[in-house]
Amino acid sequence: MQKPNINDYAPYYQPYIDLITTDDIFSFFKQQTEEIVALFTNLSEEQASFRYAEGKWTIKEVLAHIVDSERIFGYRVLAISRGEKNPLPGFAENDYVRNGKYENRSFKSLLAEYSHLSSANLELFKSLDEEMLAQKGTASGKEVTARAILFVTIGHEKHHLEIIKTRYLP
Repeated sequence: MQKPNINDYAPYYQPYIDLITTDDIFSFFKQQTEEIVALFTNLSEEQASFRYAEGKWTIKEVLAHIVDSERIFGYRVLAISRGEKNPLPGFAENDYVRNGKYENRSFKSLLAEYSHLSSANLELFKSLDEEMLAQKGTASGKEVTARAILFVTIGHEKHHLEIIKTRYLP
């Protein structure tokens, strides 16, 4: 799949889009999901509670953030690809993590949700034709195409995977 045009998204999305270096975006997304599941499958609750520095998220909270973000981005892709004209709100990621009550939830449950959500989003993404991908809408106060949000979804996940590999599980 062709990358979005630079005019299709706000500049703050650029770093996530730049992380996608293949045209085979669907295989990349599937492999990345499998990599995250494999990386986390054998982590204990104690290991998932690790944070590399004071004030930083735990591994569990990073995964929760990925889940929250992928759910929101997936909805944005769906809404925009269907021609939604109402502006879609932004979200305060730190508030979402703080209010998620992840201490009451098992890491395995969160990982299962991530796996199912990614599979569902992959099927949604694969179903979109060029006309749907080119649809424009407003998210977080900025005009964006469905294609751009699809790339942001996958690039955002890659960004956090790299942080996990370098700072949490080196």
